[in-house]
Amino acid sequence: MAEADHKILSAEIKLGSQYYFYMETQTALAVPDEDNCIVVYSSIQAPEYAESTISRCLGIPEHNVCVITRRVGGGFGGKAMKAIPVATACALAAYNLRRPVRMYMNRKTDMKTTGGRHPMEVTYNVGFKEDGKITALHLDILMNAGIGTDISPIIPLFMVGAIKKYDWGAFSFDIKVCRTNHSSKSAMRGPGEVQGTFISEAVIEHVASVLSMDVDSVRSKNLHTFNSLDFFY
Repeated sequence: MAEADHKILSAEIKLGSQYYFYMETQTALAVPDEDNCIVVYSSIQAPEYAESTISRCLGIPEHNVCVITRRVGGGFGGKAMKAIPVATACALAAYNLRRPVRMYMNRKTDMKTTGGRHPMEVTYNVGFKEDGKITALHLDILMNAGIGTDISPIIPLFMVGAIKKYDWGAFSFDIKVCRTNHSSKSAMRGPGEVQGTFISEAVIEHVASVLSMDVDSVRSKNLHTFNSLDFFY
């Protein structure tokens, strides 16, 4: 930061959440099978996760659980983890009642429970030269994870990967995953990468605005070289 000709201090970015709004809401059909087995048809993007969860819930080996995804019915990440509770509840009812059970959520319930993209509050300090070359960037990021863990712990990894698309010079960050009383947030279409890309471009555009330069010129000035790629990655 000491090398900078100009500095922007304590600038703020607020990123809201998004709901998936897939065509079909969360749904599942569980059918008891012979030899203490169960077959679950679920509109899930990650059937292997449902299989292990159902196995633990019913107290039976994983090879006794068969999870089949014929059609997702629209997912965008919303049926990766969030389909597991519906599939598991359906399997539990079918296993105990020894009869097929089908469950689905109405749209209102689905929207309340599914969560969506992680909202964030970002504060950044950036230093840059007169020609638009950025010399230092520090980010403080508060990420609203909601009430449950879900995939929130790995979102910062994806974010930083996206932010490092430019050569920021001295780059530092502090990302806090915050537990709140909101519904737990989950994967959604490039989780973390979308937010990271938005933050990167917002910083670049802010610098261009202060210098009254064309934003593409500032982008070009801060593209990686071989040496910076080797350093950053």
